[in-house]
Amino acid sequence: MTLPVQVLQSLECDALSFSSDDLLHLTLEIFLEQEFPKKVNVSEEKLKKFILCVRSCMFDNPYHNWFHAFDVTQTVYCMSLTGETYKTLTDVEYFALIVSALCHDLEHPGVNNPFLVSSRSDLATLYNDRSVLENHHCCRAFQLMLHSEIQLLSEFTNAQYIAFRAVVLNNILATDMARHGEYTTKLKRLTDPNTPPDDRKMDKQFEMEIIIKCADTSNVLKPFDIAKKWAMRVTDEFFLQGDKEKASGMPLTPMCDRTSQGRVALQKGFVDFVIGPYYKLVAAAFPNLTPVFSLLTDNRKAWNNYDDKTLADELGDMY
Repeated sequence: MTLPVQVLQSLECDALSFSSDDLLHLTLEIFLEQEFPKKVNVSEEKLKKFILCVRSCMFDNPYHNWFHAFDVTQTVYCMSLTGETYKTLTDVEYFALIVSALCHDLEHPGVNNPFLVSSRSDLATLYNDRSVLENHHCCRAFQLMLHSEIQLLSEFTNAQYIAFRAVVLNNILATDMARHGEYTTKLKRLTDPNTPPDDRKMDKQFEMEIIIKCADTSNVLKPFDIAKKWAMRVTDEFFLQGDKEKASGMPLTPMCDRTSQGRVALQKGFVDFVIGPYYKLVAAAFPNLTPVFSLLTDNRKAWNNYDDKTLADELGDMY
């Protein structure tokens, strides 16, 4: 499977247009394009085993699945090039950024953290109700990397391993949307002209966390034909959680109630009140990333021409 480099490095790459096996090859291609086997002393064979294991650990959810794992990885790759973040990172840090994107949703069960806590799940008990999913993704990521049949990091020095692990953990934990306000507040401070210059300095770890957060919610930044398919998938997963909540007698999460929520309305609200303001702050803090937000306004306007029936009729089951 080959894809023009300019597509693999752009937001026009449509993960949902490829087969699961195609995405294995494209994921490997990202690592090879940056010559990571040579730069961080991780063999291509180990990378292949690792990528296969990541796919096997992605559950068959409507949204949080292998296609999403690739989509976020490819989007992080695109953003790191567009924003020239890669130039500020060591080889190990850049490798860790791509790996963290690939692993950021390992074994996602298709329900959110509040559901896991409210249902008194084993995962919530294990991780003390705190960033339950994100802690689990971190744990499973390193269990895979350190597995005796993979040993992805076996050639790392202790210093390299410590640096790599810190980046991966921080990046994955940053994807907990319960922390979204924390990042918004920090971005506001960084972009406020009244903030003292010494307090407005950007550090590369924060920039990596910003990038993976952007990529994790980037469906609204893709060409509209791609964005529509992801909108259907994410709302399918929301509504399935709502069905589980009803069946279990749990409080019903408003956005997961298929009887009162609309798919299009959820997309509009997400852009208007959650992720749109965040992207605006990111663009102000990191001007080099501005091009990746170019379709957001047009996509938001496009949703004004849709209702749920129009969306369903147009896509059918082709998403």
